[in-house]
Amino acid sequence: MIYPRLNRVGNGQRMSVELVNGLIKRTEYAADLLRQYKCVAGTDISIVQEYDGTTILGKGAGKFRIVGSATVGGTTKGFLYDGSTFTDIIYPGASETTATDIDGLNIVGFAVSGGITKGFLYNGSTFTDIIYPGATNTQALGIDGSNIVGATRFFEEVFTFKGFLYNGSTFTDIIPPGSLLTFANGIDGSNIVGFAQILGLNTAFLYNGSTFTNIIPPFSSNNNAQGIDGLNIVGLANASGVQVGFLYNGSTFTEITYPGSDITRVLGIDGSNIVGSARVGGTLRGFLYNGSTFTDIIYPGASSTEASGIG
Repeated sequence: MIYPRLNRVGNGQRMSVELVNGLIKRTEYAADLLRQYKCVAGTDISIVQEYDGTTILGKGAGKFRIVGSATVGGTTKGFLYDGSTFTDIIYPGASETTATDIDGLNIVGFAVSGGITKGFLYNGSTFTDIIYPGATNTQALGIDGSNIVGATRFFEEVFTFKGFLYNGSTFTDIIPPGSLLTFANGIDGSNIVGFAQILGLNTAFLYNGSTFTNIIPPFSSNNNAQGIDGLNIVGLANASGVQVGFLYNGSTFTEITYPGSDITRVLGIDGSNIVGSARVGGTLRGFLYNGSTFTDIIYPGASSTEASGIG
């Protein structure tokens, strides 16, 4: 079947359902990417699901969605930041809420409520609990499509966390051999990153569903992988007693240090954009880093801000 030529679409333009369906019919490639609500062509364009349709987000369009947490008046709250406006994310009745990652409309995190820590999935209007069976502490830390990763522990295992993958119905443990403590922090497709405590050291790992591969920056033996996007993995490491961030592309490590900071935490990645936090002058601030420039993300009135996920 021959389909008529489509008109060009520009940055910020809404796509009708008919246009999206037309793209899906044209190529299986487009169909697969649109099904996942994320289409990336190089680093220039992406398609993400919105509340009322689909929006084209092009390079330079100035549109992104960052989640994190801020401490205001001694209370921790989650937030969504679009580059100009902060929107609070507060689990109902919780004393603390932390937002950790975002994919399309969906945000994951964890909240302290009723004496336990519970993970959650938030779709912009509704919170859905994510609680590992029998656990008193469940933290949802990363999301990609319908898959969520995190860490959990039980009262009788006060110092022991184990990683998990949750597909909406089933929890699957993620525990590298020999690990006494495991956190699964980020996911992209079938690849999961995190860290495991082995022989007293935190070691970053990449897990593809069957094999664990250690990720060890040459400048550190104590490290933590936090986020993944395609081949690129970000995290944090202790280098000569100072906490720094890193970007790993599968072959090369690049150290990331916020200017003037004594701590840099790199926590999330989407395309060429990286988010995290840095301590400067004793105060923690969030940041967006595009490979050359750091842009501060500071929640108004907060004593500390951390940016943890971007989508």
